[in-house]
Amino acid sequence: MKKIIVLTAVFFMGVFFAQEPIKNLSKEDIPIEVANLVDISTVTFMIDTEPSFPGGMSAFRKEFSQNFDASALEKTDGGTLKTVVYYVVEVDGSIVYVKAIGENESFNKEAERTLKSIKTKYAPAKVNNLVVRHILRMPLSMNFK
Repeated sequence: MKKIIVLTAVFFMGVFFAQEPIKNLSKEDIPIEVANLVDISTVTFMIDTEPSFPGGMSAFRKEFSQNFDASALEKTDGGTLKTVVYYVVEVDGSIVYVKAIGENESFNKEAERTLKSIKTKYAPAKVNNLVVRHILRMPLSMNFK
């Protein structure tokens, strides 16, 4: 139990920095697993205003960390678990179409479950002051020692 608490602290303090908009990528850059889940033709890639979480990234990290259950992960004897979570922020600010892509399936599932559990809505992305659907990617990793 102590190991999981330490790992969770390391995970959230040292690694969870990014929530990257995919605005510089093209439709062809989206992984096939995501493209099979999301109708990419309805997502705007080039935006004027990025989606923003109320309270900023620190509020997002806090809500994510409160909902993340490290005990759901398969045991490992060391190393690093990595995944990249893709999700769409709808025009109403809700999070939909969550897909994690990484080598460890339990880490992927927990990252997806955690993100889906966040009910706080974003301020949506905008183009010419019109709200649009936008896809974000969030790389995550957890070190085990």
